[in-house]
Amino acid sequence: MKPLRSVGRYELVAKIASGGMGSVYRARLRGEGGFMRDFALKLLHPHIAEDKEAIAMFLDEARLAALVKHPNVVTTLDVDRDGGDYYAVMDLVDGPSLYELLEKSGKLPASVA
Repeated sequence: MKPLRSVGRYELVAKIASGGMGSVYRARLRGEGGFMRDFALKLLHPHIAEDKEAIAMFLDEARLAALVKHPNVVTTLDVDRDGGDYYAVMDLVDGPSLYELLEKSGKLPASVA
């Protein structure tokens, strides 16, 4: 699959979701000897990346998220900037989103909650 574009060392493979501050992508990191691993990469929207206050909030969020160590919370692994692109890299949880689960069944099963 051809990447949408590259950000830093990561290839953006597919958009997962988009929100007010940015978009989340499936991102792929390639290395020596055929090494390859997928991550979730949150990329600030370009118009947000020009706002110093929004950038400070994004970096604060990433610093705080990196402090959270819990099996039910994805790990924030990296925060960086590539030119004007600010991004955070997190573990990728492959599967349906909470929104998709709720839309499918109308409520969240107790076993999943």
